[in-house]
Amino acid sequence: MSGWTEFTVDTVLNGMPTDMGNLYRSWVDANPSKTNRLAELVAETLGIFRETVSTQSRVVMDENPAMIPVTGFRHALNLVVFNLGMEMGVQFAPEVYGLNVQANIWLRMVQDGSLRPLEATKAGSPRYARVGRRRRVRSEC
Repeated sequence: MSGWTEFTVDTVLNGMPTDMGNLYRSWVDANPSKTNRLAELVAETLGIFRETVSTQSRVVMDENPAMIPVTGFRHALNLVVFNLGMEMGVQFAPEVYGLNVQANIWLRMVQDGSLRPLEATKAGSPRYARVGRRRRVRSEC
């Protein structure tokens, strides 16, 4: 899967877990000054992802500033949900911290060129290719 997808407040609200969406709405109702916080986090994350992807010379950036590579959507969503949850005081399961780390690894791999975000791959990343055939050595007993 490759290409671009929209990353907006609406796509984040539709993509986040239902409990988190409900918790967010309750949090905003209790803290009206935080009404725009999700939009701020989405804009910041969108900027980070687009800037990182633009570091690759072979990438032709989508002209729509609200688009990110499909391969990075889940990572961007996880970063927004994680950061929003931390601000709301959510106690995440340990696995959620791993999603945050994976998102940062994805960004780093794109930035250093070891991952091309717009190329479809059948294998997961990172990929480990066998360099050559190994010869079996028979031991004589």
